[in-house]
Amino acid sequence: MDKQIKVLAPTGYPWAFNGPRRSSHKVRNRRFVPFNRVNGTLDGVTVFNPVDEMGSDLLHAFNRVPVTTKPYIIGFESHLPRIFGIEDKPAYHHFLYKRLLSSKCRKIIAISDYALRNFERDLAASDLSPAQKAVLRAKAEVRYPNMVMSDTPDTDDLPQPDNYQISFVGNHFARKGGCAVARMAELSLKKKLPFTFTIVSSLQYGGHIWSDPTNAEFYEPYLKLLDLPNVRHIPKLENAGVMKLLGESYASTLLTFSDTFGYSAIESLAQGTPVIASAQGALPEFIKDGVNGVMLDPAVTEGDADWRPHWFARSTRAFEDLFAGNVERFARQGIERLEELLESPDQYRAMRHQARAGCNAQFDHERATEFWDDLYLKSV
Repeated sequence: MDKQIKVLAPTGYPWAFNGPRRSSHKVRNRRFVPFNRVNGTLDGVTVFNPVDEMGSDLLHAFNRVPVTTKPYIIGFESHLPRIFGIEDKPAYHHFLYKRLLSSKCRKIIAISDYALRNFERDLAASDLSPAQKAVLRAKAEVRYPNMVMSDTPDTDDLPQPDNYQISFVGNHFARKGGCAVARMAELSLKKKLPFTFTIVSSLQYGGHIWSDPTNAEFYEPYLKLLDLPNVRHIPKLENAGVMKLLGESYASTLLTFSDTFGYSAIESLAQGTPVIASAQGALPEFIKDGVNGVMLDPAVTEGDADWRPHWFARSTRAFEDLFAGNVERFARQGIERLEELLESPDQYRAMRHQARAGCNAQFDHERATEFWDDLYLKSV
């Protein structure tokens, strides 16, 4: 190596997937100031501790543009800059774009084609000059998340009928599809199918979550389903336990109403476990219907390509009906596809193999580390 770079990076779950796992450079992970918790209009920026910055050659930011005099690269999962809820503040947009246009911003890394499309669309709609738009587009490229693959599971060893477990992992219970999975359990019980359902969730739902109906009573019928004899609810599980659960599952689920990437899905694929998902965010980029999982049509709000409810519409009966209708569709279609897989063990075996092989091809940490280490060198 020509030089060891001192890199300052954030902490947190997204970062674990979107930086080098075992860098040859010196990467220090430190907390940043979450301005969005102080004032939602400041969600687009962040700062690191000045003492940490002084000892660094380069910042590797994620989602929020750093206010710094150091050179930096920035990754993002859906939109950059982040201007959610403040689309009517052009001066703030200009401030954020100006920082991205600065020579201090060396590279902009979208974590999916979905994220890059959002970036390009927002850029096209901005009031930047054609030259400025060209500069920002030239800085941007796609680099998928990565993970360390565990020892290769035996994907030819099918789960036994007494362990046809369907798993759901997500603290945002409604947004991530927990209501649909609970309803799947009810349908499975009525059909006398050999599935059990494990739901790992702290059961967050409703008012503060942008995708959800606000009325708490709306969720009561779904929460009651957690008491079904074929359902096991686990409020909290450490990552090692989650990985074990996914590896022991017949399939995992991510029937999400709104997601940018879905890290639990690639963790499932890495275990050779197919994923039953909805076509939200980047999920269609790596989950292929009938190949390594099941892909259902996404939930959409009227006039949109995905789920974008107006904040104040979420308290209406019409919105509740729309949400419930998608829950029911996800549940019925999900069960139908599981029934089909039960009748096609050869297809299921092939899906398990493709889940693991495809995950290794797209999300291998060694190739990702080479990319990041090379980028760090070029950015100082």
